[in-house]
Amino acid sequence: MRLVVAKVLCLLAAWLLVLAASLLPLKILQADSDKTPCSRKLLTLCNAFGGGIFLATCFNILLPAVREQLAEVLKQANIPMDYPLAETLVMLGFFLPLFVEQLLLSLQKKKPSFIALESFSAGSDVGSDSEGDSPFVSPQPQGLQQHSLHLLGLLLALCTHSVCQGLALGLQEEEGKVLSLFLGIAIQETLLAVVLGISMAKNSVALKDGAKVAVILSLMSPLGISIGMGMESRQPAASSIISLLLQGLTGGTFLFLTFFEVLAKELQEKQDHLLKLLCLLLGYTALAGLAL
Repeated sequence: MRLVVAKVLCLLAAWLLVLAASLLPLKILQADSDKTPCSRKLLTLCNAFGGGIFLATCFNILLPAVREQLAEVLKQANIPMDYPLAETLVMLGFFLPLFVEQLLLSLQKKKPSFIALESFSAGSDVGSDSEGDSPFVSPQPQGLQQHSLHLLGLLLALCTHSVCQGLALGLQEEEGKVLSLFLGIAIQETLLAVVLGISMAKNSVALKDGAKVAVILSLMSPLGISIGMGMESRQPAASSIISLLLQGLTGGTFLFLTFFEVLAKELQEKQDHLLKLLCLLLGYTALAGLAL
């Protein structure tokens, strides 16, 4: 009974933390984002910081977790394998959103969301800083259905990651480990939720639409915890396989977001390259330290 109560309290705490962490950056940064160049610079640096968090999530948290779960599943099934299946799964998660994005953009006859090859050629329009011509920046708040594919991909990746984290907590059968596991998950989820809020502010998402996105994300960890509590001691092998597949694909999606949506966009601009790379490193260090 105490174990169930502890998990329910973790469920409620996870919901509140993620909801607040998603909305606060949007509320604070969006309120001043169009007023001064300093505010716009802060948004770009925060975006680079988020890219570092994505890298750490992929390489320091998700990939080791997929390797560990995969080794356990193969051991239980008595299947010897030397092939780097975990890395292949992550790369599948990298290529899948790239393919889907380019397919949708081709159908809609829009520009891709990464730096086009012609932007590197002489006489190109890379030097233009007009936000009206940029495929990345939306100068005015828009409806939720008109937001960039980047934001939708980010939300999907974060939701999948949150469900997997909640699932791990819900399946935990030792009361003493529930709190320590929750603390680690809470820090990770809070940082990622902050990145989502920064991304929404960067894309000029209206507060009303941002609240919808934040509510959706905040419900994912409780959903994972609930599913884990329902699956506890039932078909653990199946839950492990589902978890490692989702985490592998999510890790690849974070990798895609880092290189094609964060770095490509921020390094396309002509100023503050070194400062952005420093923020990228700080973001990576902030989350990588949790894996120690």
